[in-house]
Amino acid sequence: NKKFVVLDVPLLLENKLNKKGDILIFVDSKKSDILKKLIKRKNFNKKLFNKFKKIQFSSQYKMKKSHFVIKNDFTKKTLKKSVKLILNKILK
Repeated sequence: NKKFVVLDVPLLLENKLNKKGDILIFVDSKKSDILKKLIKRKNFNKKLFNKFKKIQFSSQYKMKKSHFVIKNDFTKKTLKKSVKLILNKILK
């Protein structure tokens, strides 16, 4: 009967919003796949995208700081499997 909260926080590490007891999960995706998904959005702004990319830490840094890494191939099946594995490890 444990409860937890999952937050998707852009620029969490860059803004030093993480706390000592937090469990960080990094979702790793290919840059080309991310850009393809973003371009499909109605309100996509390439200039804003580039500004955010400049202030973000590298993926390697975020992976080192995270407790878990999910490889995102943009399929629900893979995502569900990864999340279940992580939840089982956290709740043990």
